[in-house]
Amino acid sequence: MKKLTIAEIVAGNREHWPEVDTPTSITIIALIRLNDLVMERYKEILLGYGLTQAGFEVLATLRGLPEPNCLTPTELYRSILITSGGMTKVLKGLEENALILRKSNPDDQRSRFVQLTDKGRALAEASMEAVSQEEQKMLESALTPQQIAQLSSVLMRTVNKLESAD
Repeated sequence: MKKLTIAEIVAGNREHWPEVDTPTSITIIALIRLNDLVMERYKEILLGYGLTQAGFEVLATLRGLPEPNCLTPTELYRSILITSGGMTKVLKGLEENALILRKSNPDDQRSRFVQLTDKGRALAEASMEAVSQEEQKMLESALTPQQIAQLSSVLMRTVNKLESAD
């Protein structure tokens, strides 16, 4: 079943619930829809690499670290958007596919490090390249380079402000 377009949602609110027809709520609705559209594309791309969104986030997070590309599960959990129970399942699957290793933590015997393998690094880099190309294609189909830069600046400023308020 096809979702309503953002224009249809805004028009419906404008007609039937004018109190929420504000620039603020339209902006939030647009951000939510944009997230949905991006996540749908990510899902399609990542399936081609045998990855879930959570698995991709783990590999990308580890790849973005200095050598030896490792964190504790708790540090990973704080870095990405899944539950701790979900993290355990994701790490198990990545380990079974030799994309990560679980190594002993000499400072804490109750904890183990999660380390990216060479195979995991290669998959992180290949999948990130595909995702980055799709991101560029999506945004450039709708915005000029100057508009993309402006949007990036506004969104970063907004998120930084909201995060600092927490």
